[in-house]
Amino acid sequence: MSTVQSFRITDALRCTLLNAPRGPNLACPNPIFSSGLPGSCGASLWRDAVLQPKGRVALAQWQGTRLTGLASARTRSGKRAWELDGLYLPSVTASWANSGPALDGKGCREPVEGESEALALLEEVFQAVGERAGERVFLRAPGSSSAVPLARRSGFIAVCGETMVEGPATSRANGAAKQESQNGLRARLPSDDYGVFQLYCAATPMRVRQALGLTFEQWQDARQPGNRGVSPVRQQEWIAEESGRILGWVRLAGRGGSTAAEVMAHPDHPDLLFRLADFASSRASRLRWLVPDYQAPVAERLVSRGARAVGEYNMMVKMVTVPAVQYGMAPVEA
Repeated sequence: MSTVQSFRITDALRCTLLNAPRGPNLACPNPIFSSGLPGSCGASLWRDAVLQPKGRVALAQWQGTRLTGLASARTRSGKRAWELDGLYLPSVTASWANSGPALDGKGCREPVEGESEALALLEEVFQAVGERAGERVFLRAPGSSSAVPLARRSGFIAVCGETMVEGPATSRANGAAKQESQNGLRARLPSDDYGVFQLYCAATPMRVRQALGLTFEQWQDARQPGNRGVSPVRQQEWIAEESGRILGWVRLAGRGGSTAAEVMAHPDHPDLLFRLADFASSRASRLRWLVPDYQAPVAERLVSRGARAVGEYNMMVKMVTVPAVQYGMAPVEA
């Protein structure tokens, strides 16, 4: 019989003694800056167990002295949007590795050993997030991961596919960027927030906006935070505008030796998307891009100029039911 409990200092100590969790992290909140290896989470587990930070949920699932699962989630930029950043399921991972997916008579994948316990662990995470006013939980998983069917069984739905592209800048891109820097790109200001949101609404498919957020507040909450983790992120953003209207956006975020790039352009100006990609490529010797499937031409352009696709990911979302607040009534004198 497995028990699920909040991850505490005693759990961190037991994990250290047992060299747990073992196996890969099935959640990849930001594959550009994290390795996803189990050893990389030890320090953060200890830190969270000691500090118990707000905007953080970590649950351990034990069967006697054996860790059968560990799941952690954190807020993004606001309390309504969360993401799974740790998902360790040793029994399920071993079953997938040993037997592979088995199909029933209807062509559906049959559950593997430990899957019912894993679903129960995820349900506990969703409940904890809902109690903290969370409305949605995001999960990024490798495209070939068997965690995707498990996530679907727990209520996650697909948002989009993503391709991670890695590569150096080219001389052609540098030349385009020099010209672009003279054509209206400027540093983003705090007052540009709503203009960037309007650009996001125009440049992002409805199916993705329904997951990330339809309102300005939801979009703000769901954005990936800049400074998070032990080492800070160095972040720069630029915008392209015309007649006071924001038509393009570029962000570079660096940590250690990795620099992530993102671009967005209004669909009425398709060539601007490529010019912004060239501009970003000129700002660092080597970049990593997590390109959503609806920006496939950007990935194709980068690959044609010497970059290479190094990974495929699935972005998924689970809508969470927020518990209703029960207001009490007290008698008062007239």
